[in-house]
Order: sequence, then C-alpha cells, then structure tokens
Amino acid sequence: MRVIRPSEYRAMPWKNGGGVTTEIYASPPSGAFDWRVSIATVNTDGPFSAFTGYERHIMTLSGEGMVLDIEGRGKFTLAPLRPFSFSGDAKVHGSLLQGAVLDFNFMVRRDFGHGTLQVTECKAGDRLGAEKSLHLAYVLQGECEAEGHELEPNSSFYLGTGDFFTLPAPLKLAICKITSRLLPLPNA
Repeated sequence: MRVIRPSEYRAMPWKNGGGVTTEIYASPPSGAFDWRVSIATVNTDGPFSAFTGYERHIMTLSGEGMVLDIEGRGKFTLAPLRPFSFSGDAKVHGSLLQGAVLDFNFMVRRDFGHGTLQVTECKAGDRLGAEKSLHLAYVLQGECEAEGHELEPNSSFYLGTGDFFTLPAPLKLAICKITSRLLPLPNA
C-alpha cells in the first residue's frame, strides 16, 4: 500500500485551458498516461477537454451538481457522489446547476484496460485489493491510522496487483479499479 498525501497532488491546467485540475495520481507520471485520477473545481459552464481513446468516469464531490450534454447521447445530471461514465471521444458541454462544483475524475486509456469508479461505505475489517487489478482509493469521510500513515479526507492510497489492505476503521471511499492484461501480476 502506498499512501498519497494531498501535498503530493499536482495542480495543472486543463487540457483545453479552461481551468485547473489537481492530479492525485497518473500512471505513468509523465507523458501520455494509461490512467489518471484527479479533482477539478468547475466555476463556469463550458466544454470538457477531449480525451480521445479514453473512458471517463466522473462524479461531483460538492456543489449542487452539473448537467453534461454529451453529443449523440443527450443530457445527464451529475448528482453528488454518483459516478457517471462516458467516452472521452465525445464532445461534452457542462452546465452548472447552481454555482461551482468540485468533481472527481478517473480516466483509463481503452487500449490499456478497463476502469470502474464506485463509492463504498467500508467497515472496520473490510479487505481491499485484488490479485489481478489495481486500486486507488480516495478518502471521502472518516479517518484512521494505516501502516504508520494517517488516512483522512482528501488523502488517497494505492494498491498494486496482489496488494491487500484490511481497514482498521470505517471509511467512505471513492474506489478506482483498473483491470488490464498489461498489468504485472503478483509474484507466485
């Protein structure tokens, strides 16, 4: 398990220049990424950056919500902590319902693998991880000490293939799961 502190997050401009995103984790960390997790503050209505070849997963963390108008699919309202997925190839326009929102973004390059985003209320003793997938968990609520690190809201932790972690206390987590035939498998 690797804990990622908010002080390690990197602020960077949106691909379309319309704002700033805070990158929590990207693999690889520079250049074109296979997958990435970030958080962005959206202050105004406008177009989303295009990410051709990627599957996008998004949810609002705070604010009243946002409507996504996805070319060819229609309009979809994002509600807090309700993940929604769409193609990074699509033209997307976001309209705020009432003021700024903070959104959580998870993107996976399609030819690399498949991703899922879910919000989970974990109990003390729950075991996270998998033999054939990666997990990045973002703490939404709760706090605890884990393997000598404080886990608290806005911190994250990463579990590689074959890594497992038993929660010592309840936490509400946004869990990004990545499966790919390109991932290294754990040593037997």
